Order: sequence, then structure tokens, then C-alpha cells
Amino acid sequence: MGKGALQGEDICNFADASLEIILKFDRDGTVLYGNSKAIEELGYGENLIGIGLEALFPAQLHQEDGSFHMEAVAQMKDGMMYRKNGTCFPVRMAAKVEGERNLLFAINVAKRIETERKLVRMKEEMEETLKVRNEFVANVTHELRTPVNGIRGHVTNLLESGVSGEVKNTMDIIIRCCENMSAIINNILDFSKLEAGKFVIEQKEFNFYKMVNHAVETNITAINAKGLHIMVNIDKAIPEYLAGDELRLTQILNNLLSNAVKFTSVGYINIEVTKTVQFDDEIELFFIVTDTGIGISPEEKDKLFKSFSQVDASITRKYGGTGLGLAITKQLIELMHGSIHLESEKGKGSSFSFSVCLHMAKDAKEDGKGKEQFEFINQNQDMSKYENIEEIFQFGTSKNMQEITSKMEKLILSMEVEAWDKAETFAHNIKELVEQAPKEIKKAAFRLEMNVRKGEYDKSVEYYNNLRALFEENIGGM
Repeated sequence: MGKGALQGEDICNFADASLEIILKFDRDGTVLYGNSKAIEELGYGENLIGIGLEALFPAQLHQEDGSFHMEAVAQMKDGMMYRKNGTCFPVRMAAKVEGERNLLFAINVAKRIETERKLVRMKEEMEETLKVRNEFVANVTHELRTPVNGIRGHVTNLLESGVSGEVKNTMDIIIRCCENMSAIINNILDFSKLEAGKFVIEQKEFNFYKMVNHAVETNITAINAKGLHIMVNIDKAIPEYLAGDELRLTQILNNLLSNAVKFTSVGYINIEVTKTVQFDDEIELFFIVTDTGIGISPEEKDKLFKSFSQVDASITRKYGGTGLGLAITKQLIELMHGSIHLESEKGKGSSFSFSVCLHMAKDAKEDGKGKEQFEFINQNQDMSKYENIEEIFQFGTSKNMQEITSKMEKLILSMEVEAWDKAETFAHNIKELVEQAPKEIKKAAFRLEMNVRKGEYDKSVEYYNNLRALFEENIGGM
């Protein structure tokens, strides 16, 4: 097989173990040696020795005058290498030309090229699939919006015309369902845009304090309906006017606030915003949204920021949602060159913290009006009563009874005006606050919630009075 042309058995063995085709040839281009891979790939067997390189690379080494030019071999990098039977395959190669000591290394890249072609085809198919999917999502969500908005509009008109009692309660539920449906549609659209990489963060000047206030006002009705407290503290070093995507920053805060409200039945929600870094006109802000809600365990944290994921199925059944809100929030924050983190403990609340990069507004004057928006929020808010949230749920403690008294008062008022959706929330709060109470109190609170849920006024009042009597029996009144 001509292996004697290379001196040294070790060198020969090394060459035979190579995955590359290795050829040695003289100054006339005649093959003096071929390793095992060359013999296997080219099909010449023993007859490889003595073959001219022109036979192996006819397209690149053919000369009209019939002569052989060593310089042409030295310049070859890519080409087609021919077998004895006339078939060929693509190779990538390198040649070392030094008089009589000439070597050529070549590797068959047919499989690699085919793989690259498949990857290109797969990418094109994926892009086409994404395009079709995005068009489908856009069309479907548009078609869904029309009937949802129609239902909401008609029900709103009926409510304004004057209805009462059970009919009004049913219409209020329809309105809430329409609002939930609209939120789901918007989340699906945003998720589709983010997945397709078509989401663009805008840079426009806006009043930062008014933006935060707007996010709070959007959620204040739900916060008040559940009897929760809210505090907002903004670092005074933060300028009133900044430049960034106000709409998406509002969306981030709304998602975190609505999430906090959804999973908090007793206690407070707190928003802290501080300036962490400023470099030239770029400013980094750090937000913390804290609640005293149900919290989650360390093992469950990883699921929170994944698309279409809830901590467990019971969360979806009890609180609703698609599991897209936090996934979208995370991606929006990352588009603003920030990150989001969660600190939480089961039954002790959660704290979401995130950072975003914004820019200083150009030629914007401070008027102080935006900062005044938060005075009403922070006035008369005694947050010290919530420093130890566990004490609120310890039945019979002063904090526990203060919270029960507050919820009982709100419950009876809601029942009297037949605001059964609010009444149901307060009845559920009371049931949670008596979890550590004697069995008869827990049973009475459960029955009260069941009748409030059915909207049965007489029965609800009966169980309300029964529960008050049990409180007087066990802890001496309220």
C-alpha cells in the first residue's frame, strides 16, 4: 500500500488513525503514500500509489498545456475530490508544499454540508411556521376582541339604564369576565410578539411619578375591595421626568401589582423604588413589590417565570390566569436591560424585585406635581401592624381580632347593599383568619362563606350573627 514511503512505524500508525485523508506526493504531483482513510474513501486500493493529483482534483488542477503546477495545489482550500469510479465528494483541505516533502490533508464534508443545508431548511420552515402562527394569533385575538367588547358594551349600557338586585350582580360578573378575557387576549398577543422577536422597546419622555401613580390607580379598586393597605415609597433622587417605554413599564408594574392583589387576602402591598446607578444620561432604577399573600416555597419558584405555568393546578382553579403574566414581565424587564428576582416563603408573602435601565429626559423641567400624587397613599398608613404577618392569623391575638372586626364590618355592609362579589371576598378573608380557631367557629365561618357565595341574604345574615355570637362566647366579644 506504499506505506514505506513514510519513515517510522509510529508516524504511519498515527496517520492511519486519522479521520482525514492524508496523501504524500512528489514535485510532479504523483501520490507516494495514502493513509487508510484515503484508501477507504478513494477506492483505488493498492493502485493509489502512482496516481497523479490531477486524477483526484481534475476540476482544479487541469492545465490546458498538460503541465502540473505545484502552486495550484498549495492554494487549494475547498473543492471536489474524485474517486476511482468517477463519483466525487466535497472536501476542505490544506497542503504543505516543500520540494519532495509534500503533504495534503483533506476531510470529507459531504455530511456536514448536508447537515448545514438541513439546518437552513429547518430555520426557514420554523420562520414560516412562526409567521403563520403569529398571523393566526393576531386574527383570532382580533376576532375574540369584537364579541368581548360587544358584550361588555351592551352590559354596561344595561347597568347604566338602572338594574338592581340579582340582575345587577350577574351583570357585574359578566363585566369582570369580559375584563379577564381582554387581559388574556392581550397577554397572548404580547407573548406571540416576544416569541417572534418583534417586540420593540420605545424611548419617549414621560413623568415617572405619574406613571407609578397610574399603575396604583388601576389596581386601587381591587385593593380597596379586599380591604388591603398599600404604601408607595419613591427615592427622591429619582427625577420626575425620564425617557423610556412608559407603556411597558406600566405593564410590568400592573402585572406585579395585580398578582400581589390576587394572592393577598389580608395585610398590605408595598412598592419601593430607588435609584441605584447613574452613568451619563443612563439611570438604573430598582423596584421592590412586596405583599403579605400566600407566598410560595423555594421548590416552586422556578415555575413562576415559565410560559403557561402556574405553581400547581389548584392555583389556576382558585385564582385563574394563563400563567403568561410573569413570563411576559420577565421578558419585558430583560428587554430593558434588567433582571427580576423573587424572595418568598409559603404563607408569609412574596417580594418581587427588578431593575430596569432608563434615560434622563432632555430639557424637562421638574414641576413637582407628579411627586404630590403619592401623599394620599402614604398618609395614615400604619404599616407596623403588619411587621409580623403571622400574628394576624394567630386566632385570638389583638391583631387577629382587629382584622376580623374590620372584615366583619365590611362584610355586613356589602351584604346590605347586595354587593355579593365583595361580600364573598370578605367572607373568604374571615374564614382564613379563623383557621386556628375552635372547630365550631371554623364551621360557622365556612357556612357563612357558602351562603354568601350563593347570594342568600337571610341565611347569610343568620350565619353572620351565629359567628358573632361564637366570637363573644370564646373571646368575650369583638
